[in-house]
Amino acid sequence: MKIVVDIYGGDNAPEATVGGALYALEKSEGFDLVLVGKQKEIEKLLEGKTYDKNRISIVDAQDVISCNESPTEAIRTKPESSIVKSVKILREDPEAKAFVSAGSTGAVLTAAVVMTKRIKGLNRPALAPTFPTMTGGEVMLLDCGANVDCKPINLLQFAVMGSVYMREVYDIDRPRVALLSNGTEDAKGSALTKEAFALLKNAENINFVGNMEARDILFGDYDVVVADGFCGNIALKSIEGTAKCIMGSLKREIKASKMAKLGALFMKKSLYNLKNLLDYNKKGGAVLLGMENVVVKAHGSSKADAFGNAILQAYGACGIDVSEQIRVELEKLDMQKSGGVE
Repeated sequence: MKIVVDIYGGDNAPEATVGGALYALEKSEGFDLVLVGKQKEIEKLLEGKTYDKNRISIVDAQDVISCNESPTEAIRTKPESSIVKSVKILREDPEAKAFVSAGSTGAVLTAAVVMTKRIKGLNRPALAPTFPTMTGGEVMLLDCGANVDCKPINLLQFAVMGSVYMREVYDIDRPRVALLSNGTEDAKGSALTKEAFALLKNAENINFVGNMEARDILFGDYDVVVADGFCGNIALKSIEGTAKCIMGSLKREIKASKMAKLGALFMKKSLYNLKNLLDYNKKGGAVLLGMENVVVKAHGSSKADAFGNAILQAYGACGIDVSEQIRVELEKLDMQKSGGVE
């Protein structure tokens, strides 16, 4: 199988993305990489590196879509861009099973939705990152920006997709699904969340545990948190900002005095563990759930290890065919709504 990689997406491209590709090849076998971008520059970055040359091919793409461009307009007017060419390969090459990019989120989502196929029965795909929890597990938050305006049925389908992903990838038997709201009481929330609550409560193929508040996302009480893209994106950015603030404050306080520096030496292992917990570079990326092929959006400021982990994440999702499992669960959901029996 092939994984298509947008080499010119992200703040640290192409050095970090090429480095991430080599990192992924070193960590795992079973896949080849198609590197899409400015061929001569990619070849220069690969010079002198040790890797299996049979596992890498390069497709030349001279244009780059920036985050400042209109995604729809850029996709239409830049057919030679690394994002558009990558998604075209994903669509046309039967061996291509996944696409990874750290580029413009809007352009990646637009290209994937417009140029490839959604899973049958799905209304809208969802951007779905995972976060480490205080109990050592993982929690998925979806949607985080693909759909600013949602209908209740969208949130129900997000819950189904998140449940499948956490069950298949993280081996959680019955993932606990919660609805992001402004209180834990059943009657809390907007008109959207109140209607979605009723749908989630009656869905037989998800383990819905009720409403939850954003402050509890990382405590380990939930495996899947469902939200519309507007609220989910705010929650995502709040988590990232808080993590940066905590690490920045710790560094400042440690440097403030000799006693603090001495104390930090005794706590070196604990501080290192905290850094790893809060560092998104140790994670992969956000999966765009709902597409027939796997699409992973890496963080825009990903370094080589983070981008490499996003490639490995895409490979893992392909290995268990998450898209097919989602399709099966959506069919069950349709049968429940129509009164059918499995």
